[in-house]
Amino acid sequence: MTTSPARLLYVGWTGQGNLGDDAIADALLPRLTGVESWHVPHDPAAFARRAFDGGIRGSGARAVLVGGGTVVGRRNWRLLLTATGLVLARRRPWHLIGIGVEDPAFQGRNSFSGGGELGRWPRLLERFERVTVRGPRSAALLADAGVPAEVVGDPALLHEAAAVTPRDRLLGLNLGFGDDLWGHDHERVVDAVADLVRGAAADGWRARFLVINPKDEPLARAALHRSGVDGEIRTTLTVPDYLAAVGDCTVLVAERLHALVLGAVAAVPLVGLEYQPKCADFLASIGADDASVRTDVVTAGRLRGHVDALAGERDAQSQRVRGRVEDLRGRLHTELDRIRAGAAVGAR
Repeated sequence: MTTSPARLLYVGWTGQGNLGDDAIADALLPRLTGVESWHVPHDPAAFARRAFDGGIRGSGARAVLVGGGTVVGRRNWRLLLTATGLVLARRRPWHLIGIGVEDPAFQGRNSFSGGGELGRWPRLLERFERVTVRGPRSAALLADAGVPAEVVGDPALLHEAAAVTPRDRLLGLNLGFGDDLWGHDHERVVDAVADLVRGAAADGWRARFLVINPKDEPLARAALHRSGVDGEIRTTLTVPDYLAAVGDCTVLVAERLHALVLGAVAAVPLVGLEYQPKCADFLASIGADDASVRTDVVTAGRLRGHVDALAGERDAQSQRVRGRVEDLRGRLHTELDRIRAGAAVGAR
C-alpha cells in the first residue's frame, strides 16, 4: 500500500507588512513544493470565511507547516492551531521549523503568555513530527515543560547575502518593537539611541537608520532629530533591499528581531536592543548574547561600549557571525530535508 503525499498548509503571520515574518516565508516556501500559504486571520469571522471558502475540502489530506515566529506559549496561537487542526488540516503529523517560544518571564500588554499558558502546549506539540526552535532559551523553556527540542536557528537565516566591503565608521541602526517591551517605555530607547548617534558622530561616525516596518519610520526620524546629527533613513521592506542596506555597515544596533537576523545573514557584527526575550534568544543562537542590552536598562554609554568593541575587531567578529550562521543554515537545510521526507513533498 502506498501513502499519498500530504498537502502542507503554511501557517505564519504573513502579509501584515512585517518584514520578519515575510522573510521566514520567503526563505521556506521557495524550497518546498505543494505548500498552501495562509495569511493568519485576525478574527473568528475571517477564519470562518477561510474555512467555508474551500478550506474544509481536502482537510483530511492537509497537514500544518509552522514556519518560525514566536508561536509557542502564546494563547492566541494555541487557539488558532487547534481550530486549524479541527477544520483545515486534519492529517498528521504536522511539521514546524525553528519556532520561537514566548518566555513567560516577560509579561507584556499582548503577550498572551500569562496564566501558565506554556504548560498547555505539550499536548498540542505532540501533533508535530519533531520540535525545532530558534535558540537555546526556547529549547530550555520547552525542556522545562517536558518537550524535547533541538536548536536549528531562525528560518530567515536561509537567506544569503552577497559579500560587501564594510565601510569605516558607518553605524547601522534599527528601531521598532511589537506589542510591548521591557520597561514599557520606548522613549527611553529613542533617547539612548539619539545620544549614541550624537556621541558617535563627534568621533567621525555616520548614521544609517534602517526601517523594516513602515510604522517604525517615525521612531527613526525622532531619534535622528533628537541627535541633532545629519543621517540617512532607508526604508527597506524586502529582504534584498535590507541586505543591500545593512551589508556595508561597520556595526548594527537593532531592535526588531529580524533586523538582527538578517544583519547576521549579512555577517554584520550586532548589538541587540532586547525589547523582548526573543531577541536575546536569537543572539544566543549565534553566540552574541553578550551584546544584548535590555530596553529597560539601555543607555548610550552601554551601547557605545559594545559598538566600539565590535568595530575594533570588525573582521574577526564578522567572520565569527558568518561561521555561526553557516552552522545554523546547515541545520535548517537538514530539517527541510526531514520535512520533505516526512510529508513526501519535493524541493524546488
